[in-house]
Amino acid sequence: MGESSKYGGLTFGENKGNITIENNGTLSQGIASPPSDIINALQQLHEEIQHLSVEQREIAEAHFELLETYIKNGEKEKAKKPLEKLTTILGVISSIVSIASALGLGIPLK
Repeated sequence: MGESSKYGGLTFGENKGNITIENNGTLSQGIASPPSDIINALQQLHEEIQHLSVEQREIAEAHFELLETYIKNGEKEKAKKPLEKLTTILGVISSIVSIASALGLGIPLK
């Protein structure tokens, strides 16, 4: 089991970039900065989207933008839906597997 430490309401440790902030009983969670593997996988995914037909590309780009937003905001649960849609369009490709893995999600997405 990984170690983590708490200092002034901030939790640090083996948390894959996640950060938890507690302020007067209010708990906030997010990703401090996306790990480079997620950034690389997002770039690769975006390149794959560019190879789709115009109609599929427009749909995929909308889901990609949602995915990016959810990842930046640390909303892992919300990231599932656009990942599912992108998997339906592109199939199970390495960039989707990398993103799902970094977010702690399995393939198939459940």
